[in-house]
Amino acid sequence: MTRWTVHPFWQAPYRPLFLYSGLWAVAAPSVWLFPGASGRDPVLWHLHELMFGTGGAAVGGYLLTALPAWTGRGTVSGVVTLSLSVLWIIARVGFVLAGSLPFTVQVAATLAYLLSLGAYLAWQLISARLWAKGWLLGPVFGLAAADFMLLSEPNGFRDGRAALVAVLIFALLINAIGGRAVPAFTRHWLERTKSPQRLQDSHRMSVFATGLMVAGLCLALVERDTLAGACLIGSGAVTLARMSGWRTSVTIRYPALLVLHLAWIWLPAGLLLVGLALLRPDIIGVATALHGLTMGAMGTMMLAIMGRAAMQRRGEYLVLSPTLAFAFILVWLSAPARIAAGLVPAKAIDPVPVAALLWMAGWALFLTAHLSALRRPIPHPVLSARSRS
Repeated sequence: MTRWTVHPFWQAPYRPLFLYSGLWAVAAPSVWLFPGASGRDPVLWHLHELMFGTGGAAVGGYLLTALPAWTGRGTVSGVVTLSLSVLWIIARVGFVLAGSLPFTVQVAATLAYLLSLGAYLAWQLISARLWAKGWLLGPVFGLAAADFMLLSEPNGFRDGRAALVAVLIFALLINAIGGRAVPAFTRHWLERTKSPQRLQDSHRMSVFATGLMVAGLCLALVERDTLAGACLIGSGAVTLARMSGWRTSVTIRYPALLVLHLAWIWLPAGLLLVGLALLRPDIIGVATALHGLTMGAMGTMMLAIMGRAAMQRRGEYLVLSPTLAFAFILVWLSAPARIAAGLVPAKAIDPVPVAALLWMAGWALFLTAHLSALRRPIPHPVLSARSRS
């Protein structure tokens, strides 16, 4: 074990976990091109692996990479990184074989990664007495709870209720992490460039939008769809209004920052779409609207943040390569293409495979950039260049 864990690949959690996330991002939509490849119900496998496979690896890679900066301690050990990587792989295999395993074995195999990730984060935060970051445990264990719901009632998840809850939990995580990272990176860049523009970010708006999102999630859980839809539309509107002071138009001069802003736009857009779907399912179905939060907010924000680890540094700036730029464009466009598939009548060209190919091509390009970055030394800090000279 020691001989393996000292390898540079295991010395930074984002390296294996972002790799797994990218690989599974390419694999998850493949069911629309090869329906029998997963060995299970293709829709169920697609929903589960996009949320808990792709999303779970991305969340773990980000939180474990950011953890040392929060606690002030050393980096996460290679043993922890390798152990969580093995558990992530076991979870993927466990879900595929779930139909042939006893329920307790299914749960143990499929939830081991998320539960272990949450337990490790809790131990580190408690040891460092970092109570202010305790909120991070909610979404991590919330995803584990949503995964348990799927294992308990797979048909219910396929029908959409548990899927809606799981996606809204992930949206809360995007709101919590992206809602801090995007304005923070923007503020630092504006100050560093001595720009006359000043970022304005309303803490009250942030709290209000988050509260409405939590209320919408809870109401959706008990099937009060009208009230849930109203809360989610309100959250989306407040989130969009909050962004108005973030100086997005100025960031066109810094592409590595611009992609974060473009990714964030999908969060309020997705909340508005899902809220509308709950209020008026005759206009747009919930399954269609959810793609605004999955392929849109989740996919683009993961790529925008994960791509930062693969970017090269130029002084105090990150350089968005043409490969990563094109990858982001493809993934960003895949969301409206997939949403259109649920809105337009059947025609000669099915938008679903088009959206799947756009998404898969974009993530494949990310993988080429990530694999290339693995040949370089681990950057410090990983996701920002602001402390380098």
